[in-house]
Amino acid sequence: MTTTPSIAIIGGGWSGCTAARLLLDRGYRVHLYERDQQLGGHSRSEVLGGVVFEPNGPHIFHTSNTAVGEFVQRYGMRRAFEHRVLTEIFLDDEEEPRYLSWPPQVEEMRELPLWGRIEKELANLPETPSTANFQAYSESVMGSTLYDLFVRDYTIKQWGREPAELSADFAPKRLDLRTDGNRRLFRDTWEFYPERGFQEIIERIAEPVPVTVGATLDHTDLDDLAREHAAVVVTAALDDFAGQPDALEWRGIRTVSRYVPLDDPAATLTPGYQVNRPSLRRPYTRTIETKHATGQRIGATVVSEEYPGAPYRHYPVPTVDSRYEKLNVSLQESIRENAPLPVFYCGRLANYVYINQDEAIAQAMACADEVHGFFSAKGAS
Repeated sequence: MTTTPSIAIIGGGWSGCTAARLLLDRGYRVHLYERDQQLGGHSRSEVLGGVVFEPNGPHIFHTSNTAVGEFVQRYGMRRAFEHRVLTEIFLDDEEEPRYLSWPPQVEEMRELPLWGRIEKELANLPETPSTANFQAYSESVMGSTLYDLFVRDYTIKQWGREPAELSADFAPKRLDLRTDGNRRLFRDTWEFYPERGFQEIIERIAEPVPVTVGATLDHTDLDDLAREHAAVVVTAALDDFAGQPDALEWRGIRTVSRYVPLDDPAATLTPGYQVNRPSLRRPYTRTIETKHATGQRIGATVVSEEYPGAPYRHYPVPTVDSRYEKLNVSLQESIRENAPLPVFYCGRLANYVYINQDEAIAQAMACADEVHGFFSAKGAS
């Protein structure tokens, strides 16, 4: 390259910060624009009364992608962690809840009074799971009784619609039935949880990158961006960026976090870091007590309850007909066609996908390669 192109990155979550750092390290001039007053996006961690907690729910880093694993370790993500999830189950004739592993463990199911029914259903499962919709997939991998206990009401609360209205596309990543006694939720090569949460890792990645916070940008700002930059990478939500904030359906979570003083610095209040609460007896879907994950020794804790249905862009809604995914692609194409400079996309929000942290980083890596390939080809021509 005879001149060094300047790249604008819109959005300062995992994807935006990673793409910005990779491009900066390749010699590009980069500027990161973030709407909020701090980086981190959906994965950010905060501190309340000295206790680290997560305002947007639990985030555990796990990956089997070597490039991604080596990348995050370079910036200090090395503290090993094993994520185990519990589910609070209420049986019809019992007042007190039981706490069982998620995904369900067959050996634990043998201890339930419903085991006879469950055993018959498991013996009659189809060889291949149904992909007709989310409910059909769920019942075909665990039977209707376990589906009712673990999945049905949680899904209704989480998505605000019947499970049969949701696509089965995301089900294989989220549903499982275990027979091996392995209570780790993830089976990846690496699994980390930093002592201070993920905020410090994200900020360390973006440390040398020029950043403007409080920057609310959309497609109408592309002309101004084109005066300073040779290309733009969008990691923001496309419906918002395109000026059509109600075009795509998102499911948001309202988190209510409670600070509780404790006499014992090692004490916690809930049975585990993440406890799913599928029963309709609870208005929330799960509780998060990050102290279980950080291992902080402090005379307090923070317990967060997650209430679905808030007006935030946390989860794309996977309908059976994929209508919103198709619309998101259409918005991407429209923005590109009308933009005065090349536009690239990566991340959960820009691609309308539900992905884990490592997948967001992998998308940013691919996006940085795409940007570099574009300008290298342009220079060669």
